[in-house]
Amino acid sequence: FHFPSRKCQKILGKNTELWEFEVYKFKEIGQLKAISRYLPRRDPVLKPLIYEMVLHEFLESDYEGFATLIKEWPGDLYNNTIIVQAVVDHLKKDPQNRTLLRTLAELYTYDQRYGRALEIYLTLRHKDVFQLIHKHNLFSSIRDKIVLLMDFDSEKAVDMLLDNEDKISIDRVVEELENRPELQHVYLHKLFKRDHHKGQRYHEKQISLYAEYDRPNLLPFLRDSTHCPLEKALEICQQRNFVEETVYLLSRMGNSRSALKMIMEELQDVDKAIEFAKEQDDGELWEDLILYSIDKPPFITGLLNNIGTHVDPILLIHRIKEGMEIPNLRDSLVKILQDYNLQILLREGCKKILVADSLSLLKKMHRTQLKGVLVDEENICESCLSPILPSDASKSFNVLVFHCRHMFHKECLPVSSTVSPVQFCNICSAKHRGPGGAILEMKK
Repeated sequence: FHFPSRKCQKILGKNTELWEFEVYKFKEIGQLKAISRYLPRRDPVLKPLIYEMVLHEFLESDYEGFATLIKEWPGDLYNNTIIVQAVVDHLKKDPQNRTLLRTLAELYTYDQRYGRALEIYLTLRHKDVFQLIHKHNLFSSIRDKIVLLMDFDSEKAVDMLLDNEDKISIDRVVEELENRPELQHVYLHKLFKRDHHKGQRYHEKQISLYAEYDRPNLLPFLRDSTHCPLEKALEICQQRNFVEETVYLLSRMGNSRSALKMIMEELQDVDKAIEFAKEQDDGELWEDLILYSIDKPPFITGLLNNIGTHVDPILLIHRIKEGMEIPNLRDSLVKILQDYNLQILLREGCKKILVADSLSLLKKMHRTQLKGVLVDEENICESCLSPILPSDASKSFNVLVFHCRHMFHKECLPVSSTVSPVQFCNICSAKHRGPGGAILEMKK
């Protein structure tokens, strides 16, 4: 039947009546499938009933062929509503048939019923879901389908929701995910990474979510959040025995001694305890650390290796009980001496640099003070505010110029109460900037 079907295109041409007559003939002998691929789709276009008959024929026996025709045929060749209903009827018999569901979604898309198409695509987890949402701006249609979207692809779904926060609010998303806390965490975590403040009202909730689903990111969250209730966080971390997080929270709440005690007793990590004491830089913490370590040789070794640059090691050494065996004691003492020698060398180096800098600056100051100072008609007396030079060049004048560049008429300066021959600038002395000594006295 394919051969006469191909011949129809040449013989019938653009005569729609002949085309329709021949289609009915093929229908009578049950061969509508054979002529389907040769039916004209443009110039001419047959009656919708013709195309619908062919589609019904495929729908009864060949779902894949039906799906192919729906893809290939323009949607305006047939009555979309009739075909949709036919597909829905077949789905009642086979509700999980993916071919029919996918085809029904395409029919809904042709008919611009995008919301219905979206539901099917989400059920099928079709790869074009997100493209469909963006292309047709279906954000209002997914308000109650956020869980389906997240189940399909949480990464893409979260990025899309955050990129379109103006269309679907944070509060709405969180509310929709209330019964799926693991998905709620994924969304809020990504939101926090983008902006530490937008979801601040949910930071208390996030403590429990991080503790339950993502402990590695709990401590970074506690460090970065400025809206997290510390008491609540401490309660949760203590209940779950999260030592590192509890130590951080105790320290942040000002209870450094309890934090250090927890490091020593729970973690028993001398290096971490020393690092913590270094960060806090508190003498009481070092005292607590020494007291705790004094009867534990491994702790004493760790302290001896690290304490020298922060606390006098003699304070520790004097407290060590006579006869106690301390692992690698010799190496630790050698290290203390090396650290001490290094500190001495550093201090000597700093002293040399300081002396050299002081000498260089002193020479620079001396050269600067030897330079002349321009005094002309624009300069004024800092006391009487009149020009420093008389308008009549023939008149005599007496002027004092200080290193600080302040100038005075000799008669405008108050008489010094000291017997020192050096006079000082009244302005700089009053402002406690260091008195500028007189460098030049001009007379005429």
